[in-house]
Amino acid sequence: MRSYIFTDVERRRLTRWLETGEEDRETRRIFVSVRRNLNGITRDIRLLSLVARELRIQGRMAGRARLPRDFESTLRHVESELIPRGRGRSISNVSSG
Repeated sequence: MRSYIFTDVERRRLTRWLETGEEDRETRRIFVSVRRNLNGITRDIRLLSLVARELRIQGRMAGRARLPRDFESTLRHVESELIPRGRGRSISNVSSG
C-alpha cells in the first residue's frame, strides 16, 4: 500500500493553484491525472474508510503504526463525503471495477 496520492511537488502546485489560480503545463498534467484516476482512488478511499472503521470497532487501530492526531476527524470528514446519506453501506459499493 502506498502512503500518498500526490508527491510533495504536486501538493505544492495544487495548493498554489487553489490559492492563486496559477497553473502551468505541469499543473495541467496533474489535472489530467486527477481526472483519469479519480474513480479508482475514490473507490480505494471508500474501502480504506470502511476498513479503518472496522479496525476501530474491533479495537485494533492502536498498534505499531502511529496515526496523525487529526486522523479521526479527517476520517469522519472523508466518510461523510464518500458515503451517500440515506443509503445502506454495502461492501459491494467498493469493489474494483
